[in-house]
Amino acid sequence: MAETTKDKKGFRAGVYAVIAGVVVAVALVLITIFAFATRYTAFSPEKVAQAYVDTIVQTGDGYNAYKNTLVSKNAKFGDFIRNAYMKPYVNDGDDVKQADFVGTGSQEEAEALDKVYSTMYDYYVELLKKYGLDDYDSVFSEYFAKLSEVRKSVYGDEYMDTEYMFGVFESNVSTYGQSLTGTKRVFASDNKTIIQEQTTGVYQTMFGKEQDVKTDALVDGKKQTVTEKQLVYKFTTTVKDCTELSGDELEAYIADYSARIKPVAESGEAKADEFGITDTEDAKNKSDMINAFKNLDCSEDISAAAKCTVEVTLDDGTVVATQELYVTRIGNSWYVDNTDVDTSGLYLAK
Repeated sequence: MAETTKDKKGFRAGVYAVIAGVVVAVALVLITIFAFATRYTAFSPEKVAQAYVDTIVQTGDGYNAYKNTLVSKNAKFGDFIRNAYMKPYVNDGDDVKQADFVGTGSQEEAEALDKVYSTMYDYYVELLKKYGLDDYDSVFSEYFAKLSEVRKSVYGDEYMDTEYMFGVFESNVSTYGQSLTGTKRVFASDNKTIIQEQTTGVYQTMFGKEQDVKTDALVDGKKQTVTEKQLVYKFTTTVKDCTELSGDELEAYIADYSARIKPVAESGEAKADEFGITDTEDAKNKSDMINAFKNLDCSEDISAAAKCTVEVTLDDGTVVATQELYVTRIGNSWYVDNTDVDTSGLYLAK
């Protein structure tokens, strides 16, 4: 699943910042679309379950799938990560000097960015293999600790802010997805410079059937639309069953959920103390960290729960994965219970 060293060297460091910018821009558009879509899916247990599974299976994106879960009930998912896992490494005061090349747009900056992104991508894939994103606590804890070390080693400075951390991590998530789905050629605005080559993804190799596809290519020094043979596949997610729990079943379910979540919700203070984080007048870092974990406990708010089964099929009807999960209702909205789910079967390239 990970890129080979040869693949990485195929990227030209000088244009990596441009590609990273494109990735971030696309990510922002997708997040906006996701936000609007979530408003409507949240009112249906079936749609929430389907969106959660679909997000993971299409590109191995267990990170963004958390936006459909109880983790995001009391705070935006990004705010939770920022307060629970990034705070120990933030060092962005006015007195903290960054490397001289930062912000210059130079080759040196592009190469440093490329090295950090590539190093952390390999580490991200290792963490996925080791833990899977169901164990987000281990993944985020180890990832940002490693990123802090890599930044210092490559940049030679002590600076770190949450924007940089999110930028590297979300780029790794996107790159992993592209390694599964493959990529299309991306041209610069001059319509003759290719800034991203077309690649064949793991899922294309595993499930694709050769078809004629219209695509952009460089012909006689210019971008033109041509027809090429490519491996094509399509995953479809379908909710096969979604049954609401009875009164007694719900009571037992909430008790089990409470037993799972309370130790996690109460762990914030110990984590803050481990890093020596305290509150100051300007930044309540310890309180933010404690509350980030405390707010994970939704046991007193759950009014209903349902068990759902989601099936993933190819166009010919072949079932490639089946996922069982529980969704819970709080107020008028439904959320996936991420404390009681094993999504390893959705990472089809493992």
